[in-house]
Order: sequence, then C-alpha cells, then structure tokens
Amino acid sequence: MTTFLPKHYFATMAGLILALHPFLSAQGIDTPSAEIQFAKKLSDEGNHPAAAVEFRRLASTSPAASDQAAYYWAAAYEYGAIGDTFLSDKMLDQAENNDPTLTAEALLQRGNNALTDKRWNEAEFYFQGLTQGTSQPVARFANRSLAVARLHQGNLTGARESLALSKEENQDGFKAIDNYARGSDKSPRIGGLLGIIPGLGYAYSGEYQNAARSLILNSLFIFGMVNTADEDLWGPFAVISFFEVTWYSGSIYGGIDAAHRYNQDRLEGCASAIRGEDRVTPDYSQLPLLRLQYKF
Repeated sequence: MTTFLPKHYFATMAGLILALHPFLSAQGIDTPSAEIQFAKKLSDEGNHPAAAVEFRRLASTSPAASDQAAYYWAAAYEYGAIGDTFLSDKMLDQAENNDPTLTAEALLQRGNNALTDKRWNEAEFYFQGLTQGTSQPVARFANRSLAVARLHQGNLTGARESLALSKEENQDGFKAIDNYARGSDKSPRIGGLLGIIPGLGYAYSGEYQNAARSLILNSLFIFGMVNTADEDLWGPFAVISFFEVTWYSGSIYGGIDAAHRYNQDRLEGCASAIRGEDRVTPDYSQLPLLRLQYKF
C-alpha cells in the first residue's frame, strides 16, 4: 500500500542527510560514485523518499549543470514512484532548467505523472510529443501510453491509431480495445434502483458474494423486526430497525458503487492489456549520465 507523507517530511529528511554528510563521509560514502550507489541501494530497497532526497543532495553538490539535471531527474523518478507527482514535477523543472536537452526524459516522466493523477489531457499532450522524432523504444512506449490516455477519454479510435503507430505487433492491445468496444458499462442508476431489493444491485454488476451477504443480512434483520414487533418488544425492535436501515440503505448505495467499480475495472483491464509489461526505468549505474532502460 502506498503511503503519502507530509510535504515537510522531505524537507526535514533533506536537512537531516545534509547534516549527516560528515558521518557518511567517515563511513566511506564520500565520493560521487559511492553516493550514487547509496541512493541506488535505497531505491532498490523501495525506500524511494530517502533515495529522492539523496539524489537531490547530489544535485545540490554537483558542479556540472548536466550532472545536476541527471540527479534532479532521478529524484523526480523516485518521487513519482511513491505517487508524489507534485514534487516529481518540481524536480523535473529543476532538471530542465539545468539541461534543456533533457526533453524526452522529462516528457516521459511528466506523462507518467499525469497518468498517475488521471490528468488524461495532459498525459496525451506529453506523450504526443514523443511519438515522432525519437528513438524506436521511446516512440513505442509513448504510443502505448498515448493509447491509454485516449482510452480513458473515450477516444477508442485514437487509441487504435496510437497502437498502429507503435511500429510493433500489439495484438493483445487491439483485441482488448475491440472487446471493450463490444462490451457495455453498467448503469449506476439501475444498480441503485435494483438495490431496493437487497443484493440485486450487487448481482447486477456481477458481485455475487456481496449480493448474497446483503440478502442474508437484510433478511435476518427484517426477520428480527417482524419477530420483535409480534412480541411487542419495541425496544429491541427500535435497535434492530436502526441497524436494518443502515443495511438496507447500504444495499442501494452498494448497487451504485458496484456499477462504478465494474465500469472502472473494465476500463483498467483494457488499459493494462494495452500497456502490457511496458516499463521505463533509469540505469543508475550510468549516472551522472542519464540513461533509461525500456522493457516491453
């Protein structure tokens, strides 16, 4: 589960690491190469916030602007890995200020940040700029990502066009789009209306376990209400009625939520098929040269 930390946490961490720099030097972490390995180790361990802070420190102490740009980009990547797109974009600003030639690398990370934040229009803009005039791996990744952004905007024709321009076979992606187009979303309104009958709203969206649970619980509480009313036990009747109102309203709203979940799962399933195993990762062993690795 991703944990989002307060923004001041990173500033505190940055100050702490800078304060500990003499100690780290005493431990042998005093050369750029060793410091890069230290940051890489943090990243490999999944400690992305600390890795980002370490790369920021490297950027602040490097004399060459191109080296600073590479380290700031690495920090942007690490922040992006934990979903902190705000800080990631800030680091990309710093990287581009130091080295305006990092266009493709910056656009890739900005596009990924936009996808994370579900800013589909922005994602389309960033990836569109990488579909031409770039190397084959970059264009291939960008076209698939562009297809995902267009899919989320309901532009299935544009998504197909993007895949067609990726210059490689992606039959799974085309098939997923075709299946998505042939299918249909569930109506949240119908789900809520069917939820008037306990469990039916869930069943409408294929959530049969939730449907059975809702039916059983509502049946038990309704039985309790009828039984206590027949026995003139109005105190227990009031308590059971209170809980039954909760379960019954949950059946209605649950039917609405189940329809939304069905639609979202259908969309994300198609997007996953389009992206496949696509992944872009930095090769930190090449720092301060910025090199990206593409996996398809």
